[in-house]
Amino acid sequence: MSIKYVKVQRNIHTGANPGTRYLARIFRTNNVTLDQLAREISDATTVSYPDTLAALKALEIHVSAHVLSGEAVKLGLLGMFAPVIHATAKTTLAQVDASTIKRATCRFYPAVTFKDALDKVAFEEANLDITGLQS
Repeated sequence: MSIKYVKVQRNIHTGANPGTRYLARIFRTNNVTLDQLAREISDATTVSYPDTLAALKALEIHVSAHVLSGEAVKLGLLGMFAPVIHATAKTTLAQVDASTIKRATCRFYPAVTFKDALDKVAFEEANLDITGLQS
């Protein structure tokens, strides 16, 4: 497995060395859908496609419900989804209340084994040459 990238030009306006710079940017071909995951899991196990899809939909519903309740959800080898809040700092403790919270987000923290795999992943430049019949 490898992650594909493309080379891009960026105009950097801030920092010690502003100007034109070049960097790598991830090249995503397409997104994997829940339906596609259900088919892959169904093909790799003895669980039927409808049962797999139902379990994945239930996982979606329950993970989001727990995160919205302020609970972190650990998914074994994958990692943890944890709620995070962003708040405005105040000078006294009495000034801090719910109105000082700007927004809530969800953060994903990869598990150690998954993080180690990400550290070792290979990178490959994407081939952008178009071949075949063009219309």
